[in-house]
Amino acid sequence: MNCLKNISRTTIPNDIVINYLKLYKSIGNNSYNHRILESDIEVMVRQTIANDVFGLSKILGLKISEGRIRSLVYKGVLPKNKNEKLVINLYNAFTRIHNATHTFELLPNEIMDMLKFVYKDIVNEKRLKFEKFERAGEKVSLLSGKMQSKRDTLDKLIYRFNELKEDDRYEVSFLIVNFYIDFIKSEIFIEKNDEAGLLLLYVMLLTNEFEVFDYVSFFEVLAEHYDEFKQVVLASSYNWEEGFASALMLHRFILKITMICYDKMKNIIRDYEFDSNLNKSNNVENTINKLEEIFTKDDIRNDHHYISD
Repeated sequence: MNCLKNISRTTIPNDIVINYLKLYKSIGNNSYNHRILESDIEVMVRQTIANDVFGLSKILGLKISEGRIRSLVYKGVLPKNKNEKLVINLYNAFTRIHNATHTFELLPNEIMDMLKFVYKDIVNEKRLKFEKFERAGEKVSLLSGKMQSKRDTLDKLIYRFNELKEDDRYEVSFLIVNFYIDFIKSEIFIEKNDEAGLLLLYVMLLTNEFEVFDYVSFFEVLAEHYDEFKQVVLASSYNWEEGFASALMLHRFILKITMICYDKMKNIIRDYEFDSNLNKSNNVENTINKLEEIFTKDDIRNDHHYISD
């Protein structure tokens, strides 16, 4: 818990404070965006979920074509291997996350259940349990061994995060990136800690007023900047064991990614308001007239993301 434990030592630079002002101006439009898009929100969220699957599949290095992913996600095609099963599990997990945004609780069991849900029938459940570590300097007795579950570590990490959040002295995305570094460096589970960390980063942002990720895919944008992400995570983790890590570089990166998504959101709102003033049927017909003689629904969706089938 080295980052959250030492967070009071960190001074927030002016450039990040300026980014806060830009960010919260955009967050202030959440209600307006929701009201404008209200009639098509379900369609838009489904599209975002699909894009999240495409993005995270790329990040995880799954060797599956986009066309095959579309078949798995949209057409209910049965998976042929574990990678394809993972795609379906991710789609179902993201759907559950978006449906339960306001009820999600940051608890060890919730995190473990999420990980098990994603890797069901892919990774043996025994490999997704809490890691254990030796309690240094303690005597072994018949009633207690020297091994302690890292569930205790996660409990303390979550408690510290909630304590700092309630204190209200720190910007929430700064707390989230510090939590993320502590989580992945603590290696809470036997396997899949990096994957669990990415999912947690996503869920914690989404459930802390970063509603832009309902409409713009977090993982799609992250995949486009993933090499940079890996570099800033490495830099932000440096000297973590000694208690001298600083998550500022990662914080800058997450703020940048979020603002990219909010800029995309502005374009969505602009195009949506423009399209709402047109007859949808005529608009689609106009697009079809510009296509080749043989075309697919996906060709139409490229220009009309939020019109139902």
